[in-house]
Amino acid sequence: MQELRKDREERRLTTMLYIAAMAVLLALLYATYQNIRTYSSTVAEVRMHGTALSELEGLLSSLQDAETGVRGYQLTKDTAFLEPYRLANRRLRDHLARLGLYQMNATDSLGLEELRRLTGHLGELWRSMVYNNVDAIVGSPSMVYDLRVAKAYMDSVRVVQDRLVGDRIERRDLLLDREREEGVDAPFMLVIYSLLALFATALLFWRLSRTLRFNEQVRLALRSKVKALDHEVTQRARLQNQLQQVLDVSPSGIMAFRSIRDAEGRIIDFEWLSSNRTANGTVGRTDLVGKRLLEEMPENRTHGLFDDYVRTVQEGSPSVKEFQYTGSGLNNWFRHHAVKLDDGFMVMFSDITEQKRAEMINQETDRLELTAQLTRTVAHEVRNPLTNIHLALEQIQDELEGKEEEVGPYFAIVDRNLKRIGTLIKEMLESSRKRELDLAPCRMEDIVDDVIRSVGDRLALREMGHAVAIADELPEVMADCELINLALTNIAVNAVEAMQTGKGFLRFTVALDTDAVVLSISDNGKGISPENLQRLFEPFYSGRPGGLGLGLTTARSILHSHGIHLDVSSIVGEGTTFSLRFPSGTFA
Repeated sequence: MQELRKDREERRLTTMLYIAAMAVLLALLYATYQNIRTYSSTVAEVRMHGTALSELEGLLSSLQDAETGVRGYQLTKDTAFLEPYRLANRRLRDHLARLGLYQMNATDSLGLEELRRLTGHLGELWRSMVYNNVDAIVGSPSMVYDLRVAKAYMDSVRVVQDRLVGDRIERRDLLLDREREEGVDAPFMLVIYSLLALFATALLFWRLSRTLRFNEQVRLALRSKVKALDHEVTQRARLQNQLQQVLDVSPSGIMAFRSIRDAEGRIIDFEWLSSNRTANGTVGRTDLVGKRLLEEMPENRTHGLFDDYVRTVQEGSPSVKEFQYTGSGLNNWFRHHAVKLDDGFMVMFSDITEQKRAEMINQETDRLELTAQLTRTVAHEVRNPLTNIHLALEQIQDELEGKEEEVGPYFAIVDRNLKRIGTLIKEMLESSRKRELDLAPCRMEDIVDDVIRSVGDRLALREMGHAVAIADELPEVMADCELINLALTNIAVNAVEAMQTGKGFLRFTVALDTDAVVLSISDNGKGISPENLQRLFEPFYSGRPGGLGLGLTTARSILHSHGIHLDVSSIVGEGTTFSLRFPSGTFA
């Protein structure tokens, strides 16, 4: 602790020295910058005054050249004197324009305005003397008068120019004195800044060197500790790899998680710490370590598993249960066992989907066998009285011969319903009959074509469409083609009956899914509610009026006898999909 306090004091003192040095250096730097800025501004003003003086001299020189040219022309009438006059006029305009850029106060503005006025009068007078008095006689009174007026204007220009030049020279001399004073300050400030920078750098270097020496000693001490830690980490990594190898050969999936808590200590998620090979294969992922459970597999919350895991971590009580997991590409039954592990848990699970399917098939087989026995008993008991009713009806018809108009309609009703009862008994006996499978290689294309031919008339009569999508190079399956056609036709007929006339569309899709061929029959009918979906395959349950409720029961019985798994998914108002999964064991 004492060493830590010394380190903190050292860092605090070094920081304070650094801040103080930086503050002084920045202050000096700012002062130097301001000095150089002022010096540069003074130099610029001196240069501006010098340029303005040059322009004033140039302006006067141009006026004198123009005056000389006009006088020479007036006295000699020689046009050669007009060339310097014209050149002087152009220079005169340029000088006035540039002088306008160098105005620095009101005196400059007033003087320049007066120069413009005087040069303007001179220009007009000279133009008149050159172009309007061409025929004037040399020495005539008018010529003498014009020359005197021009001289008066020139004298006025000289007076104004001398005044402006004197003012500019006076201000320039003042600026030159200030420039000399400021020119000494900047180097002096730079020297002070450099000396302070060297001192601060030396001080900081000394303290830094001392800190580096101390850090080197600490590094040497840490290096030995790091070697020891490396050895320990290597040992732990080897043990972890050995443990992972043991876990990977386990037939059960094994995953370990740690808790992720919010600021109040509540568990909000779990992070994967490890996952063995079986678990990775089950979920189809190998990148889960380091990721969050609810982000990658949010169905754990809806299935209630997340709450079970939280309870296991908080209470330490193991969780053992069987459940069906749907989502994240899974639709399987699992048996899992979760136990607390530090601030997390470890879960071991096994896929019992096939076991559950076998149990469901056995339960359904027992239920169908019981239903078949009941059906045969009821059919037998009903068929004998039904035969007697037929005989009695024929006897009554013979005795009432001649009264067909009165009793004929009633006899027709009785006869029609007797035939209906007979048909139902025949269907019940057919559905309860044990079938021997005549297995043979069947192509999926032929199976789908047979079903479409069986329901084609219904589709055409109700103005419904259909589509077929079959993947290439599908394996043949071993099946009783006649019974498979009966089962699929029952499913397709139910789909047609569930769709609206003129709007229905039946879709057949066949694809290869890893180790199975999946045949899907989809419609866009009214759909099936969840409560009715659970009763869909119960004997004598029908969702439409007049149905006996044995078609889908018979279909599933046939499919299960082939080892074909049947799943149904439906959305009310959108339609229903029957998915038949032909496992690899059924391949030819």
